[in-house]
Amino acid sequence: MATIESNDSVASRTRSKSKTISADEKDEQTYSINLATTLWDKLNNALEYAPKFQNKSIPGVDEETIQRIEAKLGITLPKEIRDVVKVHDGRDHINYGFSYRLATTDLLPIKKWRPYEKEGEGCIDTLLECLTDENDCCATKKLCNDAKNHLKAYMDGIANAARQTNTNYELANDKAFHALPCELLIIGEGMDDYVEQYILSIRSGQIYLAVHNIPEWTLIGTFADWIEMGVKNAVDDQKDIQEQNDDI
Repeated sequence: MATIESNDSVASRTRSKSKTISADEKDEQTYSINLATTLWDKLNNALEYAPKFQNKSIPGVDEETIQRIEAKLGITLPKEIRDVVKVHDGRDHINYGFSYRLATTDLLPIKKWRPYEKEGEGCIDTLLECLTDENDCCATKKLCNDAKNHLKAYMDGIANAARQTNTNYELANDKAFHALPCELLIIGEGMDDYVEQYILSIRSGQIYLAVHNIPEWTLIGTFADWIEMGVKNAVDDQKDIQEQNDDI
């Protein structure tokens, strides 16, 4: 389970790590980066026929940048995700986005990652409504655990409002809810028409695809699972992808 840390604790940890890194730790870091590189290479190779859909030319970010983003958001990113962006950072999606679920086109630059709980246009409101409706199956129930602190605050807010006469609950005014650290992080965007977003659970490291105009939240899994999805789509949709690559 990922832990939530203050800016001070992140800085303290950073200072201590910068002093002494053992040979075993260096070997482990190298292995992790090599594994992330292998994943990216797998998708880039599957998209050899569509170079504009690859991300070979996009550099990774350094440790300092990652720690700065973590401190700003008050979180610690899952290790797999940290390794991924050290190899290739994301980019703004092409045109209005694609429907091919490719990490090479849909992953946003880390500097544009943002808390899902603070997203506008009622995205989080709708998700929480679905999670509290036992008869609603448009949100995977795994999200209940991955967003459990915010879900509890939301339900407590509704209960408190119900106990007070002439009071309607409004999430925007729920101070307890908005004081909580980020649990769900927007790390990618797909098709604009469907308001598609990729949501990372800080707690479990799992990635969800949110399609807000349906609405629906689908569990993709780990970043490696996202890569596998992209490789399959690169094969299945090769003709369409190649045509769009040529048109860009």
